[in-house]
Amino acid sequence: MRTITGAVILLAGVGGLGWWATTHQAGLIEGKIAASAKALDVVPVHNVDVQVSGRDITLTGTVDGPAEAETLLAAYNSIPGLREVRADWTVLPQIAPFDMGARWQDGAFVAEGHVPSDAVRVQLQETLGAGAAALALGAGAPEGWGDAALTGLHATRLLQEGELRIEGRQLTLTGIASTPEAGAAIEAALAKLPQGYQQKLTLDYLDDGTPPEYSVVFDANTGLRIDGKLPAGLTAEQLAGALNFVAHTGDARTGLLGTADGHTDRIAPFAEWLPEFEHLTLTRKGDELAVTGMVGAGVDAELVSAALTEALGQPVSMMVSTAKPADGSLRTNAATGAKETARAGYWLPFVSFTATPEECAAHMNEALSRSPITFVTGEARLDAKAVRVVNEMASVAALCVTEGALRAEIGGHTDSVGDAAANRALSEARATAVRAALIARGVLTDHLVARGFGETDPIETNDTEEGRAANRRTTVTWSPFVDGVNE
Repeated sequence: MRTITGAVILLAGVGGLGWWATTHQAGLIEGKIAASAKALDVVPVHNVDVQVSGRDITLTGTVDGPAEAETLLAAYNSIPGLREVRADWTVLPQIAPFDMGARWQDGAFVAEGHVPSDAVRVQLQETLGAGAAALALGAGAPEGWGDAALTGLHATRLLQEGELRIEGRQLTLTGIASTPEAGAAIEAALAKLPQGYQQKLTLDYLDDGTPPEYSVVFDANTGLRIDGKLPAGLTAEQLAGALNFVAHTGDARTGLLGTADGHTDRIAPFAEWLPEFEHLTLTRKGDELAVTGMVGAGVDAELVSAALTEALGQPVSMMVSTAKPADGSLRTNAATGAKETARAGYWLPFVSFTATPEECAAHMNEALSRSPITFVTGEARLDAKAVRVVNEMASVAALCVTEGALRAEIGGHTDSVGDAAANRALSEARATAVRAALIARGVLTDHLVARGFGETDPIETNDTEEGRAANRRTTVTWSPFVDGVNE
């Protein structure tokens, strides 16, 4: 019995010693493998976790492409005593060429493409903002890629808007810069790219850096056109508004240099004179305003020039249009919006009514009350704007004498200031000037009579300036036409 018991105890002791020896040896082997793994001369791009269990190694995390995976596996498999390496990691795809794009617009980036690591993503995030989250991890970035991308992004933010593209070591930047000075700053930023990187820069400018220079062109047939570069703060709509226009054409653009101060005020005096023009060009270069104009037939160019010279504070000379449209031609005057027909080389307002004495009187009186004929003080010379009402009178008179077979007596009237005989002579000279203007516009000569009444037929008191102004007038009286009768 004692022999059996001793044998059992002996066997148990031998077994325990074996178990202790095996366990202790396994721990030593595991420790040696772990130490060897730690001592390997391999540094992965991303985080790779190494777990040693006995004689086995399990690798987890992210690997920078198939090449790095192969290198790491070869290194770990070279450890003495190792039984197995299990790779449970994510291998990033190999991107060739390694690319990233970023669109800069409205003060924010939208990005797409790849980033070589989370560390670089964090580096770019301060500039890219939320756009950095859209970048996928990928393998294959050339050395210095993160610094190159950051340099490119900083340059892109100097644009008004633009797009950055990086493919391998090639950086391409296109977009719109404010001025050439801003373009120079962008070039300086890109000069800091890491060695070996190439860049291609293509820029358009909101302002080419040249001084503002523009033209405003009015044509009675076609309207208003504005071309050229406007100073900062000035729009083509503002220039058009200064001339009482809403619609306009042209390629005018607002620059970033100069100031809008005084530009609309400078051209505003022309607004009230546009009906007198067939063509007008205003060219502004720096502080200089150049004016060339052509007034319509019958307009007193000398008086218009004098009025605009006084208003602008600089000499303004005008030419009289020699173009004679064919009789019966129609147009809509761009300055007045009135439909006009050509007669005897003049553009006259289009009228249409039944030519009875009553209708003729009503239309003529309406024209004269809306815009009385005025003259140069003390003279029989029509003033600068008288052509407007004379043209309307001619349209009415032409219809009435041809279709209504009527005769028009043009009367001249003055106030009572001065010598009565001189006033009568002046009034007759003025009536004769109106008659001549109507004849020039194609109204039949023998249907028109001029008579001066002087101060003999006042309609208001001559004791006030308002009354005297009312008495200085032109009247038209209608009667049936009798051939050969001028009285």
